[in-house]
Amino acid sequence: MTDDELIAAFQAGDAEALGELLQRHKSALYGYLLRLTGRRDAAEDIFQDVFLKLVRDPSAYGQRGKFRPWLFTVARNAAMDHFRRQGSRAEVPLHGEGDLPGPADRTASPEPGPEAAAVNKELSEIIAAALGRLSPDQREVFYLRHYSGLSFKEIAEMLGLPIGTVLARMSRAAALLRKDISKGAQ
Repeated sequence: MTDDELIAAFQAGDAEALGELLQRHKSALYGYLLRLTGRRDAAEDIFQDVFLKLVRDPSAYGQRGKFRPWLFTVARNAAMDHFRRQGSRAEVPLHGEGDLPGPADRTASPEPGPEAAAVNKELSEIIAAALGRLSPDQREVFYLRHYSGLSFKEIAEMLGLPIGTVLARMSRAAALLRKDISKGAQ
């Protein structure tokens, strides 16, 4: 079933349809919120708020065929509300804290040998430093594209920006990352 069919089924009283939507999108949405907030508890709270909004008012989603961008837009708005309530926007840790992995930690092999571990650690540090030098706008577009799997069109719709602006941010981010990573790998 498509997302729109699941929403229609949920509106008709099929609670399992909401469960299917949750399962279908939870990994990407939770990962996005985790990277955006940098805190597991905040990401979980915002994630729940997003799906509660759909439970309370399933008609809030009115854009046929655009559920995923709508869902990420609701999540981003909820995260911005969270930051306003907290008084500031948290910086996303590029390396994990405790059991929370950061984006740069995803390059490491789960069971590397000593030489591979050293190379992976060095590469992770180079990537973390390169991601840290991106502007928040560039980093957000990069995360949405590479970690959440949204298309550039969906990102543009979600952020309320022209697609050219999104493409320019991604292009600039990719160029900076390539430059920093190639410099760091030498």
